[in-house]
Amino acid sequence: MAIKTYKVTTEMTDGWQVRADIGKHRMVIDQPSAGDTGPNPLDTFLFALAGCISTIAKMTAREQGFELRGIRVEVSGELNPAGLAGKPSDDPVGFKHIDIQADIDADLNEADKQAFLELVCARCPVHDNLLRATPVSHQSR
Repeated sequence: MAIKTYKVTTEMTDGWQVRADIGKHRMVIDQPSAGDTGPNPLDTFLFALAGCISTIAKMTAREQGFELRGIRVEVSGELNPAGLAGKPSDDPVGFKHIDIQADIDADLNEADKQAFLELVCARCPVHDNLLRATPVSHQSR
């Protein structure tokens, strides 16, 4: 398959609100202590992971020929806020640990549900970016 490029451009002006027009959608990220007009970046990050897992689960179930009546994905992350606040810490600035719990509504036994979730996570690009370091470059303009 051909490589596909995804691109998001954000804008922050007054306050803490970050906005982006992504396709036909307007997305807003904000801070609870500011305008609180949208989720914060960390919640949005966890939402992206849960959303990707849910989408890949639906695709995979269809390919495997069974009905996925629903999936509820709960993602939680532990983070020491010292680093992002500019304070010294031995912890990473990002999440120390991320936990994924999936309630899979399908006619599968528990072992098959776990195997299905493992397959789904192996195909999820967001999950993969967390497991394997993706080179990131940054520059100001």
